[in-house]
Parts: sequence; C-alpha cells; structure tokens
Amino acid sequence: MHQHGVGAQHRRGGVSPHRPAWASGGDLVCGPVDLAYRRYVPTRELPCSASSLLTGLLDRADEPGEPGVEPVEVSRTRVSVHYETGDPGMPVLSVCTPEAVRLPNAVVTKKLPSGSVTVRDGRLSDSAACWRVARWWRPARPRGLAPPPVRPVETAGPLDPEALVGAGPGLTPVGDDVLAGALVAAHAIADPRLPGWQRAVRRELGRGRTTAVSRAMLLCALDGYATDPLAQFVGAVCASPPDADMLDRTRSALLAVGHTSGAGLVSGVLHVLTTSTVEAAA
Repeated sequence: MHQHGVGAQHRRGGVSPHRPAWASGGDLVCGPVDLAYRRYVPTRELPCSASSLLTGLLDRADEPGEPGVEPVEVSRTRVSVHYETGDPGMPVLSVCTPEAVRLPNAVVTKKLPSGSVTVRDGRLSDSAACWRVARWWRPARPRGLAPPPVRPVETAGPLDPEALVGAGPGLTPVGDDVLAGALVAAHAIADPRLPGWQRAVRRELGRGRTTAVSRAMLLCALDGYATDPLAQFVGAVCASPPDADMLDRTRSALLAVGHTSGAGLVSGVLHVLTTSTVEAAA
C-alpha cells in the first residue's frame, strides 16, 4: 500500500516531523515545527505620548536618506531613562513612565526601553519593541503673568549663573534647579533681568560644567518651558487675588520633586518674584 503524509516521508528518510523542510532541501510540508528553529520574532509596537519639543528629533528620521539617530544612555532610574542625542537643539531625550515627573523633553510610556535604542522613521526602538507617538503634548510654559504685589527683598544676593551651573551632586545639581526655577519665573513675567541671565547660562553650559540631563532642563528653561509642578507654582505665586490654599498646595507638590530639586526650584522662583528687577545679571 502506498503510504502518504509526513510520517511516511520520515520513515523513508525524508523530512523529519520536527524539522523544517528547508533544513534538508526538501519541499515544504505541513506538520509540526520545532520552535527552536524559529528565527524571527516580530517587534512589538507600543504607543507613547511625546513633547512637541521633540518633533524635530523624532520626525527628522522620516526624511529620505536620513540614517536615524542612535542615542546613548546616560542615566536610568526606576521610572525614567535619559539619552544623549548628539543634537545641539535637543541634547537629551528623556523617556519616563506616567508616575514620573514629566520633563519638557520627555516621551511618556508605560514600559521603558532597555539596552541600545534607535530613533528612525518616527519610532524609538530597542531590540524587542518600538514606540510610536500616538499623541503629542505641549509642555507647560507660563507667560504673560504679573509679578506678585510684594515688597522687593533687597537682602537677597544676586543670581550668579557662573557660581550656580553644575553646583551640587545628583542628576540635576541644586544650583541648576535654582536657575531653572528663576528662568521660568523670569520668562513668565517678562523680567528685564532675563536676557542677561540667559546669556550667562548659555555661556556656562558651553563650558560643559553640568550633567547632560541638567543641561537639557536648563535649555528648556531658557525658553520658559517647565514641568507641570513648576509651572503651577509660578502661577500660584503670581495669582491675583492671592489664593493661599493653591499656593500651599502647589508649593508642597513642587517640594516633593526629587531629593533637593523641588527646594531649589522653589528658591529660584521666589528669588525672581520677590527681588528688585534692577538687579544686574552676573
């Protein structure tokens, strides 16, 4: 009797029921295939949301002939990872989970990338998954506010970027946090001291005196971009009429950011909003 099927082929020295046909040069046959021979695992595509400040970085790789960007990881925490991009306009790409403080240069996703990543064709990819932007969001940027009606504190010392940039330990040194708070507050009220501070901060950043993550934070703050807790505190300090409950609530939320970052940010905001605007920038 003529025998048919995979079993017969196996008995005649044909294709093994546990071996793909291409392994022996035979014709493709139906039957079980050992998963150990599987060579391709589809990459998972995960949704994320991204700051509008990242459009130039994430969309640039969509252009024909662009090789993409291979950011280098410089810092990782439980809820965030930060990559140096080599792009002067956006030197650091931050990826964070929803429970992290969302930086103005952040991609937000439920799962952080691991290992090396690539930005190409509008996607951020690692070896196992890729993230495509499902929603763009605009980072907070308080503007057009009036300074609070307070008496200037003449005893406060001048804001000195040369002394503050990179001063202190951590991912964002406290001196940089003070400057970030001051720059955002000065931008919000169009403080006449802002241009001098901007020039001084850019000069110090050009000397490479701080961390990559802090440099990105300060570059955003130079244009008035802030995290939500910082923007909300600036708005509360400038509120008219004053709202004591909102001020306490937003101050507490900002102080809860990091180990020393929140206190530095609060200090920078209050320096700008409670000192005389005739102070010269260092």
